Amino acid sequence: MKQQTVTEIFKNPPLDKKITVCGWVRTRRDSGSLTFIELSDGSCLSSLQVVAESDLANFQTEVKKLTTGCAIKVSGLLVSSPAKGQDVELRALSIEVLGWADPADYPLQKKRHSFKFLRSIAHLRPRTNALGAVARIRSVLSFGIHEFFVRRNFYQGHTPVITTLDCEGAG
Repeated sequence: MKQQTVTEIFKNPPLDKKITVCGWVRTRRDSGSLTFIELSDGSCLSSLQVVAESDLANFQTEVKKLTTGCAIKVSGLLVSSPAKGQDVELRALSIEVLGWADPADYPLQKKRHSFKFLRSIAHLRPRTNALGAVARIRSVLSFGIHEFFVRRNFYQGHTPVITTLDCEGAG
């Protein structure tokens, strides 16, 4: 089974099919025997809602202990959502924790953070909405510019290849 991105799922939802998606927990909330996980993989601004039922093998030991920032792999059935505000949700058949995030040490929360604060945690900035969006826009623009020049028979040269570099004592 091919792993899908959140973007792929929302663009062409494979309803009533088993899918696998990986990402980070944005939020987790419990309601009776259900746990609702907001999963983001950075491929788009939206998050996918994962619904985990208490009959999962690791429900008490791992799923109920998930916190913001935990990396997970979810396999499940994509179904139409009965809730307002979302078209689909993923009914989890299995949830594998790929990495834990200690809430005492993990600085990102659902709230909006200042750019000054985000500069101090450069390795986590792409997980925020604002800087994730900037990265996606830059990627599309870079690809478009590259494609423009390729269509006009230009070649890309990487500058260190066309310059000489003679370090001290090297030559």
